[in-house]
Amino acid sequence: MKSSIKKLPGSKIELEVSLDQKEFQVYWDQAYQQALSGVQLKGFRPGTAPKEMADRAVDKDKVFNDAANQAVRQSLDELSEENNWTFIDQPQIEVTSSADLSLKYKATLAVFPEVELVDYKKIAKKIFSDKKETVVDDKEIADSLEWLRGSRAKVVSVDREAHKGDVVDVDLESEVDSFKGEKFILGQAKFLPGFEEQIENHKAGENLEFSLKAPDDYWNTKLRGKEINFKVKLNQVFERELPELNDELAQALGPNFKTVDDIKKNIADGLKQEKETKEKDRLRAKTLDEVIKASKIELPDIMIARTLDKMVQDYKQNPALAKVVSGKSDDELKAQLKERARNNVLGNLVIYKIAELENLLPTKEEVENELKLLSSQSGRKIDGQQYYDYSYGVIQNRKVFEFLESQVN
Repeated sequence: MKSSIKKLPGSKIELEVSLDQKEFQVYWDQAYQQALSGVQLKGFRPGTAPKEMADRAVDKDKVFNDAANQAVRQSLDELSEENNWTFIDQPQIEVTSSADLSLKYKATLAVFPEVELVDYKKIAKKIFSDKKETVVDDKEIADSLEWLRGSRAKVVSVDREAHKGDVVDVDLESEVDSFKGEKFILGQAKFLPGFEEQIENHKAGENLEFSLKAPDDYWNTKLRGKEINFKVKLNQVFERELPELNDELAQALGPNFKTVDDIKKNIADGLKQEKETKEKDRLRAKTLDEVIKASKIELPDIMIARTLDKMVQDYKQNPALAKVVSGKSDDELKAQLKERARNNVLGNLVIYKIAELENLLPTKEEVENELKLLSSQSGRKIDGQQYYDYSYGVIQNRKVFEFLESQVN
């Protein structure tokens, strides 16, 4: 077997392979014997008909196609093993010659990309050494205490105009959304800019009609810069009565709280942990970004396309992202998400390569333990390839980033 290899952009390979008559004859004979054994002629049991008669009944074109398919499959397996290729898409095959019972074909292959990393340990050490100290100030604690009081507030119906901080119950009709009996706090609902101001200073029972211009960065691209008409009925106005911040409130939160100081300490610890997590995520993202920028990676289009398809599917199935996908076609979503998909693929390739080089690839036992943890957390048995792949990725990411963080020491 002779072959020539030409590398193409995007982690593709153009391959030309030729098998001479002797090499291809092996595949032909196998395909011919299989076809011959399947010939059925009237008056003869299978396999007992005279060879000349059976030969005339054999479809020689089908024999050639079967032999060629087997020859291509076998030769590609051998070449992929020799060159350490992993195919990531179906090879595109074109038979270019079949003269004199020989075979020549051309194949275009998409293979797992080569990843040439820079000194990722040096980059990690520099970035993680710049970790910022996390500090929780008094204002953050005070704001959290106010939120806590608000979450425990009693609401009382009042016969007066609505003001900021009140809870209102409204019916709404518009091109953006429609609902009945929706309750929200004036000043905190995050509707279209100017919407809540239109409700202020009005009483229960009033019907309001007004128009607002959608901002240029509005989530629904089709409504950006356009006038949107609203019809609102103000059903009720409620005044919020916030509880006193005292030990009684603390004790009502559960057995772990006795005093207001217990609440403050819990809030401070929670805010500190949240900030530390954000700082760790920031440093991890920066490290990965710097390694990606400095490395050489032939990024296959098929990887980006598959990632995009998965992202679009996830967006459509996630209720929290309903506003992001509303009114957009799949192509519009893909255009919006393409750069993110590209970065996701690059990040995954870099993480995989580091895991491979540093012997950090997850073991079967580690993945199975992660699946058991997911099952216990969800209260149901979790298995299947999708969950296995997810758990594998979670463990791989964790091991790689913990390794990178350790470079500071």
